[in-house]
Amino acid sequence: MNRSDVTSPPPTRAGFWAGAALLGAAFTATWVERRSRLAERAQPPAGQLLDVDGVRLHVVEGGEGPPVVLIHGNMVSERDFEASGLMERLARNHRVLAFDRPGFGHSSRPRDRLWTPTAQAELLHAALAELGVEQAAVVGHSMGAMVALALALNHPEDV
Repeated sequence: MNRSDVTSPPPTRAGFWAGAALLGAAFTATWVERRSRLAERAQPPAGQLLDVDGVRLHVVEGGEGPPVVLIHGNMVSERDFEASGLMERLARNHRVLAFDRPGFGHSSRPRDRLWTPTAQAELLHAALAELGVEQAAVVGHSMGAMVALALALNHPEDV
């Protein structure tokens, strides 16, 4: 058989659109990654970054005294507690720790697990142990309230 005898099928619209979709997805991923890096440079972490169970976890601390942990809701970050003045007011008499939940602010959200309120609570419990916090008042806002409740139910001796 001669190579000139082999004919390839004519291109189809489906093939064209599949290729266009792949190119579009690659472009979008590159654009999102670039915008993310620019945003992180413009808004650097206000606190420290911990590595807890393979997760980069951002926490901002302030004040001295009995610890209070702040857990934000959806579509915001720990900066919501700073902007509202709550951190500053609590820090007058307490050690305040405000976390960025996984996937928010400067905390990563590895895709190797399901980020239920219980999973997030376990991550924060490990972070608190790493920071030397044994017992704390825990305040959760919106979805953060579910995380706070899971933390209290699973670790009542620490909350």
